[in-house]
This record gives sequence, C-alpha cells and structure tokens, in this order.
Amino acid sequence: MDKLTKEQNEALTQVGKGTPMGELLRRYWWPVGISADLQDRPTLIRLLGEDLVLFRDGAGRVGVLEPICSHRRANLCIGNIDSRGLRCRYHGWLYDINGKVLHTPGEPAGSKFHETITHLSYPAQELGGLVFAYLGPKPAPLLPRFDFIAGEGEHFANITGFANCNWLQCVENGMDPLHVSFTHQGGFSDLHDEPDMRFEQTEYGIVHKAWRLRPKEGMYNYREHHLLMPGISAGGSNTRRLEGASGTPPTSARWSVPVDDTHTMNVRVAYKPADNPGRYTQSPIDIGWMPIPIEPYREYKVRPLQPKLGYELPAVVSTEDAIVMDSMPKVSDREKENLLPTGDAGMRQLRAMYWQALETVRAGGDPPATIRDPAKNQVITIASYERLISAEEYRRMTQAAV
Repeated sequence: MDKLTKEQNEALTQVGKGTPMGELLRRYWWPVGISADLQDRPTLIRLLGEDLVLFRDGAGRVGVLEPICSHRRANLCIGNIDSRGLRCRYHGWLYDINGKVLHTPGEPAGSKFHETITHLSYPAQELGGLVFAYLGPKPAPLLPRFDFIAGEGEHFANITGFANCNWLQCVENGMDPLHVSFTHQGGFSDLHDEPDMRFEQTEYGIVHKAWRLRPKEGMYNYREHHLLMPGISAGGSNTRRLEGASGTPPTSARWSVPVDDTHTMNVRVAYKPADNPGRYTQSPIDIGWMPIPIEPYREYKVRPLQPKLGYELPAVVSTEDAIVMDSMPKVSDREKENLLPTGDAGMRQLRAMYWQALETVRAGGDPPATIRDPAKNQVITIASYERLISAEEYRRMTQAAV
C-alpha cells in the first residue's frame, strides 16, 4: 500500500469494538499486566478502548471483568479479593473469574437471584511473567508459545512505559530499520550508516534484515528483527547487555498494546536461552519509555529555566523512540505522508499485511498467527539476532535475497 486515504488510515488505526481494526485485534491475546505485580488487590486497566478490572483471586487464578458492578454500579477495582473471586466494596457482590455471581448479600438463604445475573468477563492466562487477556469471539485461539515467553531459560518482563499516540505508530517503529541510523545515534553509536534492507513475509508476520558496513573492521553488522502479529517487535540486540555470551542469542520482544485510539502501553520481555551462559552487565529491560512533551515555549515553562532552546534526547534507545513517537500527531495522518520508493518498502508491506488481515476477518476467517492446533503450539522459536559477518557472507546473503 502506498499513500493511504483518510478513510483507510482510520480503518487501520481505530481500535474500538465494532471498528475493522478493533475486531481484528480482538482475535489475539494481549498482555495486560505483570504476573508478579498482581497480588492481593484488583486494578483498573484499559485495552482496545474497554475499561476492565484485572485481579487474582485467593486461589491464584487471574480474571478480567467488566469493572462496573452489576448491582449499584460501583467500580470493582476498589473491591476486595476473596478465596473464590472478587467482592464489590460497596455491597459485597462476589464474582468469580468467569463473571459468575456467587453471592448477593441482602437476599435470604436459598435465593436464586444471583443466578439470573450475567456479568461480562474475558478469558485470561499467564505465561512468561505476563498476564494475557482475550477480548474476541469464542472459542479463543491458543496463546502462541513464542520462545521469548515459553522457552527454557531466563525470562524478564516489565511495562516499560506509555506512548501518547496510536498503537500503529509504535508497531511501524519496530519494522523500520532506517530510523535506527538517525533516531538512535546516542543509544546505538555504531549503527549510523544507512542500512541495506530486505523485508520478507513469515508465518507469523514480517522479518526485516539489515546490513550495515563497519569500515574499521571491514565487516558488516547484520540484524534480523521480526514483527509478529498482532503487534510484537522482536529483536536480538540484547546481546549487547551480556558478558561471556555464547550459544543461542538472547532476544527481546515489545508488545505495542492498544489502550485506546491515542494511547499505547509498551510491554517488554527479555529472554536468555538456557544454553547461553552469558551474564547481564546491565538490566535486561530498559525501563526508559519516557517521552518529552513537545509544546510551544516548553523551555520557558520548565523550572529551573533551561539555558538553551531546543530538545535534547537522552542516549537511551527506548527514550529516543518514545520522544519521536510522541512528537507525531496522536494518530498519524498517513494520507499526508510521502513514502520513499525503496526505503519504505517495509511500511508498505506491513500495512498491506494488516489490510489483508482485515479482509480475512470480514470474510469470517482467522487472521495470520492464529493458532488452534496444540501440536503447532510447542515452543515457537523466533530467530532474532545481531552479529558481525564478513564481506563475503554479506555478498552471499544479499545476492540470495535479490
């Protein structure tokens, strides 16, 4: 797809229930919390424009419910955890993780009134240190067991921050090797050269391959980075954080979780396979998605006053991305873009993939990366990595890719 129309852009960016993209994205499992953080209190979350309450009951099971009590409409996020579920703080109605009402205080013994109430709930499960929710039609597909959340080894998970923009901007950022040479001049000081780029469709999305010459060594930096449906950016630069690494390279994956049309939650996991003896010399996850407000006369509103005008980007990769994402319109007006004939091939391919997925869902089918056969959902290896290669290997790889 080249320049989008305003209507096409809206179809790709609006995530509410009943919208084309909203219905597509509801066919996937999304991370909504960190398992270790969800303990003895419920919390209010928002996913795909829907406010929900996330909780863990006294038996350790996770649940996702409509947050407003079916009785007198108090918010269940201030409720109390019970051994069997979540109890409303206002009048004590008790809900289990499936939305079934178990107890309605104030009714006489033997009353069946609670059995007449249906409270909205969504399936939830845990994997790789994350809590996932599924908001789509039943039966739900299987939660894909990608190696970075299900493989043998060390797993780390965290919510790295929030973007004040549409989810698709964050997804496109991950499928754009060209921006690394300019946005990340501080975070990746050795990747300034413009890359030779290739984009290939995979079973689960798209992989981009990027080669950059390292003149001093006479070698090339080679990176393979995946975009996995519905919006997972998986790369291999975490090797830079390891000392004594060997064996299978570590990977890092970021979900761009659509909170609503103009807000995105960034959830990241880091994975070090069991056969890699490397030791982390810094945190495996950079909690640095911290955008700077872009506003007129900002420098004069900051206290103490800044001595120089302009914006200085910290040399942190995720912060650099965060600032750029928030500098764009909250929903990028792609109808005004001017895509590069060659350099933006990945953007065209990515948008075409989503557009085809929309058509598939409209026709009643399963979109890409939907898994229903347990035999196909063993640990799924995603080969994302970064390494130095010789000039000869570079020529061999690029000629084969033509």
